[in-house]
Amino acid sequence: MTAVSRTTATTGSTARTGSGHSVASVLDSIGFTRAQFWIFLLILAGEFFNTLEQNSVGAMATNIKASLQIGDVQLTAINTATVVGGLIGRVLAGFLADRYGRRFSLSLNLLIYTLGGLLSALSFNYDMLLVSRLIVGIGIGGEFMIGIVMISEMVSTKFRGTAIGAINVGAGGLGNFISYGLFLLLLGPLAIPLGGDDTVWRWSFVILALPALLVVFYRRRLPETPRFLLSKGRVDEANRSLAIIASNSLKPTGARPPVELTPDDLPPTQMHSNPAVLFRRPVLRRTVALGVASWMAFGSQVTLNFLMPTLLVERGYSVSESLLYTMIMNVGSLLGATAAALMASKVGRRTVVTAAGILGCITALSFAAFGNATGSILVLGALFQFFTMVTNTTLATWTAEVFPTAIRASGASIVNGIGNIAGAVMPFLAVALYGSFAFAGVFGLAAVMYAVLVFAARFAPETQGRTLEDVNENAFATASH
Repeated sequence: MTAVSRTTATTGSTARTGSGHSVASVLDSIGFTRAQFWIFLLILAGEFFNTLEQNSVGAMATNIKASLQIGDVQLTAINTATVVGGLIGRVLAGFLADRYGRRFSLSLNLLIYTLGGLLSALSFNYDMLLVSRLIVGIGIGGEFMIGIVMISEMVSTKFRGTAIGAINVGAGGLGNFISYGLFLLLLGPLAIPLGGDDTVWRWSFVILALPALLVVFYRRRLPETPRFLLSKGRVDEANRSLAIIASNSLKPTGARPPVELTPDDLPPTQMHSNPAVLFRRPVLRRTVALGVASWMAFGSQVTLNFLMPTLLVERGYSVSESLLYTMIMNVGSLLGATAAALMASKVGRRTVVTAAGILGCITALSFAAFGNATGSILVLGALFQFFTMVTNTTLATWTAEVFPTAIRASGASIVNGIGNIAGAVMPFLAVALYGSFAFAGVFGLAAVMYAVLVFAARFAPETQGRTLEDVNENAFATASH
């Protein structure tokens, strides 16, 4: 059985059949509506909690170590459990999203995350906390990429890159900045009211988990993406979804979309909803290229975000100072995500990733050489976070664009999961390098990873300004003609 099966003959990458319409042309005619804005906010809310949760253990490291009487290696294992859970969650969520729908998978992710967060708060020993963080990882694992895939399939070509980038502005950029401000508040002025250093970290997990339940409740209103419905041959449901997207609210409507699709408007190729297709031609090249890039980018980001507060404490800064300085550095994350979102509609993905990767590599080497005084740590740390977020935001957008609809969620989740493995493995290597070479070892590692990222990015197709069908289904149909 081949990975791609032809269902309609085409004569070029933009050839159409039937009435000549496509889901891309309908979405392009809609523009950006109020309904799409509400979809964006509901996805953004889950991504925001995802970011807070990812930073929680690193920010509360000193309190957790003292309360449970564990060391740095055990603390790193807790982070690894979250990352391994994230890998499991990504693969599972991608499979469920391609089989049962993006909306179903997205709601399930957040429910699992909430359960894990509450178990973390109740953990009475190290082993229970380890298991609870694995559950949290499973919950948040699929949240990021499934949310981005959903956005990519529901907005016009013109706004697609900016909309995905804006998710990372609110989640990765603003989320990284606010998370350390929140933890600074919880572990500082609010520590005594919340029971002192021994219990404040438990209440922090509760505070992160409970609001997510509200997001799950409101996500019931999300429509399924029209592209997913078309990939299953459900044309009437796709038209109803397009009608909601074209409206001013998420309520079901009896109205019709601006243009109604017919069975003749299905994409020219149909791919099997089987994740194994990702490792067969012609998709394999894309999987490998972006998988390697994801390993380097995500591994570097997780390592630095997780270790930075601890590294600063071990260099003599107080817990409050380390959290404050980490928060200041993450101003760079916010600006980087914003820059990536603004460039998404005008500059190619490969160009942005290559330029940001090179500059991130240079900044990491500068940090390794000159990151000694407080001022240089703050400036170089913020610069590094800036280029990291430009790279990661653009990679997230790119990853959601380079796989056909039938395997888009699985492809994006597996590629992101490869980066997730790096997040589990690289902190151990970074801790060892820090023990031998201090900051120079940690940021030297980051520099090498960014150099490899730049090379890998050369082998993925450019997607900026092109419809998802042109990048995928139409391109594969033309190649097999």
